[in-house]
This record gives sequence, structure tokens and C-alpha cells, in this order.
Amino acid sequence: MKWTQRIWLTPLFFSTGATAVFLCAFGFSFPLLFTLGKVITGLLFALALADIFILFNKNVRLTGKRELPRILGLADETEVKIILGFKSIMPLTAQILDEIPFQLQERNFQLEKTLNPGKNILKYQIKPINRGTYKFGVLNVLIEGPLHLVKRRFPLQLQEDISVYPSIKQMHETELLAFSRKASPMGHKRHKRIGQSYEFEQISPFVEGDDYRNINWKATGKTRELMVNQYQDERSQNLYCVISKGRTMKMAFEHITYLDYAINATLAISNVALKKYDNVGLITFSDKIGTAIKAENRSGQIRKILDSLYDEKERSLEPDFELLFKSVNRLAQNRSLILLFANFESKHAADRALPMLKKISRKHVLVMILFQDSELSNLASEAKSNVEDIYRITLAARKVNEREEIINKLRKQGVHTISCKPETLSVEVVNKYLELKSRGII
Repeated sequence: MKWTQRIWLTPLFFSTGATAVFLCAFGFSFPLLFTLGKVITGLLFALALADIFILFNKNVRLTGKRELPRILGLADETEVKIILGFKSIMPLTAQILDEIPFQLQERNFQLEKTLNPGKNILKYQIKPINRGTYKFGVLNVLIEGPLHLVKRRFPLQLQEDISVYPSIKQMHETELLAFSRKASPMGHKRHKRIGQSYEFEQISPFVEGDDYRNINWKATGKTRELMVNQYQDERSQNLYCVISKGRTMKMAFEHITYLDYAINATLAISNVALKKYDNVGLITFSDKIGTAIKAENRSGQIRKILDSLYDEKERSLEPDFELLFKSVNRLAQNRSLILLFANFESKHAADRALPMLKKISRKHVLVMILFQDSELSNLASEAKSNVEDIYRITLAARKVNEREEIINKLRKQGVHTISCKPETLSVEVVNKYLELKSRGII
């Protein structure tokens, strides 16, 4: 790049030049102003040349790099670090213009910092809202001269592509909550078991609180210490995460679609279930079947699910629940837990799907996961101030009530139903899974 293309003039230069032009224009009537205008013009160009000389001196150098994770997580706040190595005889003000991915929709992104000779570190946060490849471009650093009339542009060629996958960070956070022994309002909620699981785990010394019915008298006689049998939740149960990719899953909350929330929750529950030694599979569908992964618990299963979720896209047609029923029958030969992520806009849409959902629930444990529109609920509870507000609030309340009717109808048909806000979806789904296991339903 030619050195002339690296020169940027500051607003101070243009405002001073405009002042000189204004004085020269009135100099036809007032000669003194014309003289003052010429003096200001001469000083402006002289000082600008001094700025150019300082900025384009061989002693002024800049190097830099951008530090990013190997992959980005969907909806995760991610820190981007910029490290600049600056060589100069004095500190100078810099404006950093990073060419961030277009998916972030940041059109006026810039950072301001005074660069001191040596190492300088800048940080900023990004939040990916779509899966796919994010392209970072040139890092442009505009260093301003000490007289604030000219800037020198340093284009650092730091182009790189980074893939945005379903949130692995959220997956690990949910795993910690699920396996935590402490009660947490956002984590594992303990439920009283109906009956008892009979999958033997180990024999251990009796401690206060153990069930006397589990005393192992043979082991007690050998060790001369009271010993009890300990049991655990039954393992190797089949779990299928089923995600609808129909048009209603294109709806968004905080710029993230319902499909992406479902994908993050699917990755989280799959990880927890695999750690619980259950078999995990995946089905995605709309007007046709997308992904169909048989439930297994083996090395590489979570990676297989992650790679499949990365490529999923919404479709513009209505989901075909009859096609889903056939696919579930083909993949899930044994009784399984089916977690179905979907969204119904109306009672009519739910009524069309209900016959197929009833058929699935006869053979499997079906959990219907619906999205709660918190903005609509807040609107329905607002105070009415004028006629327009009355119409809007009435329509919002009607939609909220219709949604409650859909949930009640599903539950009456024996379908376990969750209705939760998108931001708490992963935790709610894991809680439901742990509840069903603790109650011995699966």
C-alpha cells in the first residue's frame, strides 16, 4: 500500500481548514481577515507536515495479533484479546478498527486507546448469535500524531476464520449443576423416589440414614461390621433428543432463534445423559427427516451429536409429525425417553400434532418442551392506558391463555410438558430428565 493511502486527516484538520476558508471568503470585504486566513492555512499545512514527519518516521513501528479461542460457542460471551507491540519515542493516541464478522451486526465498532511504547493489550466481548463460520478481517490501527491533525493507518493482516458451534461452555456449566451434591434453584432438584431401583452398585459400611432393608447379613457376618447393599439409578436407558426445524422455530428471543436454544439444550442434556451411562440419540425433522442418530453410549457419541447440530438449519415449512412417528418407531425399538423441542403458534397446530404425539407416548416416555414467550407475558400484564393498549394487551393475554390450554391438553393426554423461557431451557430440561430418573419413570 502506498504511503499516501495510509494518511487519514482528522476532524480537527478539516474544521481548521473550514475556518481558514471562511476567513478568506470574508477577506474580500475585510482584508485583515484574508491575511489571517492565509496565516491559518500556512500554519495548518506546516503542522500537518510535522505530524506526517513524526508518524512516518522509521522509528515508529507497530505489530499485533488477535487472540481467540479455537472455536466459539453459540450465545456465549467471548473475550477477544488484541496485543499490539508499539515502538515510538512517545505515547500516541490510537483508534482501533477491527473488521469483525458481519453476523455480529456491529457496523460502528471501534476502540480508543493511548499506545505506550512496548506491549499494549486491548480486550472486547463478542456474542455469536448464529452457528457457522465467522470471518475476522484486517485489524486497522489509526495512530494519531501529537498535533492531532493527521493519522497514520497500520493495516495488520490478521484474517482468520473461526467456527461457531453449539455452546460447549453451557454444556459444562449444566453438567456441574446436574452432578452437584448441593441443592441449587437453577440446578438439580431432588425428588422423592417412588419405589426403589434394583441395579446393584456396591457393598459399603452402614451409616445413619441407610435403609435397614438393604442390610447384607452375609457380608456383615464376614466383616463383623454392619454392611448394606447400595443401589443406583438404572443405566443404559435410551434417550432421544428430537428437534423440530419448522418455520415456528425461526422465532427469536434476544436475536437467537428457538432452534439455536434447542440445539444448546440438546448438547447439554446429551452430555449429562452420557455421563449418567444412558444411551443418547438425535432426530431432527421438519417436512423431512434431517439427522437420525441411533441412541448409543460410546466414545465419540457427543462429538457426533455436536457435529450434526452444527449443520442444522431452519426450514420454512410446517413440521410433519407423522413422519416423526415413523422415524421414532424405526430408530427406537425399545422404550425410550423422547425429549421433543417444538413450538406451537396456535391450538390448531397443536391439535394436528396431538394424534401422533399420543401414539409416541403410548410406547415411550414423551416430554414436550415448549418455549415461553416472556415478552408476550409481560405485555399481557401491563396496565391499560388507551384504546390501542387495550387491543394489544387483550391479544397478548389471548395468546398466553391459548398457550396454557395447549399445555393442559398435552398433559391430559399423558404427555409430560415443559414450558420455560429460552434462557433457562438447558437447566429446565436437565432437571426434568433427573426428575424422571429419580422417580423411576425411565
